[in-house]
Amino acid sequence: MKSWRVIKYLKFKNKYSYYIIAFICLEVFLWVFFPGNRSEVDDGYWYAQGIRDEDFIDLFNPRFLLFLPIMKGLYCVLEFIGVSFDAYLLMCTISMIFSGLVIVLLYDTLAAYLSIGKKTSLFASLVVLISYEFWRYSYEAEVYIISTFFIILLFRWFIKTKKQKDYQHVIIIGALCAFTTLLYKPNFIPLFIAFPIIYLYFGKIKQLLLFYSVGALIIVGSFLMVYSQSTLEVDFVEFLFGGTNTPTGKPYMAIFVVASNVFSVLWFFSSETLTKFIQSTFPHKVMEEEVFLAQQADPIQILLFSVTILFVLLTAFIIIRALIRKLVLTPYQQKTLGSLMIWFLVYAIFLLFMDPSSNEPWLMIQIPLLVGVSVIFVKPLKSSKLWLPYSLLLLLFINNYFGGIWLLQDPVYDYNKRKAEWLHNNAGSNDIILSYGPISFIRYLRYTTSSEVISIEEELDDSIEALQHSSGRLFITNEINNTPSAIYYRSANEINRFRNAFKSSDLKIRSVNKGNFATYELIPND
Repeated sequence: MKSWRVIKYLKFKNKYSYYIIAFICLEVFLWVFFPGNRSEVDDGYWYAQGIRDEDFIDLFNPRFLLFLPIMKGLYCVLEFIGVSFDAYLLMCTISMIFSGLVIVLLYDTLAAYLSIGKKTSLFASLVVLISYEFWRYSYEAEVYIISTFFIILLFRWFIKTKKQKDYQHVIIIGALCAFTTLLYKPNFIPLFIAFPIIYLYFGKIKQLLLFYSVGALIIVGSFLMVYSQSTLEVDFVEFLFGGTNTPTGKPYMAIFVVASNVFSVLWFFSSETLTKFIQSTFPHKVMEEEVFLAQQADPIQILLFSVTILFVLLTAFIIIRALIRKLVLTPYQQKTLGSLMIWFLVYAIFLLFMDPSSNEPWLMIQIPLLVGVSVIFVKPLKSSKLWLPYSLLLLLFINNYFGGIWLLQDPVYDYNKRKAEWLHNNAGSNDIILSYGPISFIRYLRYTTSSEVISIEEELDDSIEALQHSSGRLFITNEINNTPSAIYYRSANEINRFRNAFKSSDLKIRSVNKGNFATYELIPND
């Protein structure tokens, strides 16, 4: 009887009871598909090693100033109260929790504050959830999903407080926007460029100036405090604006990246023809992990090709219908959706020049893109025609699950794990491991072994020094005989210098582990 009262309370009390149930269902959904394979991890093991092994002051990276210190603080609290938690899995769990919060918050924001209707809000929330990169990064030790939650929350508050005349709310929003920017610096684009336009819509110039003043004071002050305690050999301005990536790739690559963020192309690597096309389009990207992982997709290639063709055709059909039917938006909806589109456009222009070929930064504008598409696709439709977008959603789910998430379930196809297996069992704390990479493999080794791990591509001088003055055993992974084409493409000079240094040394190669993931020991040439 008591349980019935609880159910009755949840069902009829208020809408937040439904959101609690929705959040629980989302976490169950995400947990069911939790991956056992981490082949696609780029930075997660690097972050996890930092919060596990490094001091707080060493974790203040100018690109995400507060992210790692906050994660380490949580990790230390858990250790203090006696809860043992792997640092990497802790961060993955936090991302999963925030993923559920993002979807619930997004739905309520779209339905209650943009007033675009429940059917459009639900579709937009679901398509974000199962879009490939959002779904995958819901399990990653990364900052993107956490950042997205705060961005949506602040967008909601911008809209909610747009007509308030007091200044207290402006100070609070400015402080939270500054905090979110300190979590991940590119968050500055939506929070300090796109969303404040809402103040301009309503002529709130004084509020706008106060907002920027509070944000600048907190951001610059935080960087100054960290800089004063660090031993960095750069000036403050360089530290303040540091943390940006060196541009790689051409702007046209962004088309493929944005599409693959929504529609998984991981299974494409099971096709030799498609693999060659992707490698020619992105010659600087290492793809050995994806090729190894996608072997599982061989038996279901026909299914996934069929789903892809149907998805493209149905998308084209829905676009044509959307163009025929007139989309009607109120002035209020035009303004609020306009802020989302400015978020997308400004961020996209920035990425086209700074990082057009990386999936992760484009993930940060997946929500405004998919919300805009949802409004165009769904809002003009009558209820009797909703089967069209939801059929599209079903095809997207089939592709992204069987062609993406399902491929990440089996740890047997974890490229890094398989490649490091012999080293895990045989390399010790006094040994040195040399590897061409990729960098994700280097970081995986550093997190999971006690050996010193040196990247030949990024730490050439240290690699050559190890050839000459190694006190322990010296191992090198299979790239010495089979260098990935992408690594040679971007670092041919470094690789050739290392090869010449090895030839001039008194070392020779001895195979200690044969097969696809061969490992070698470098021993004196007696």
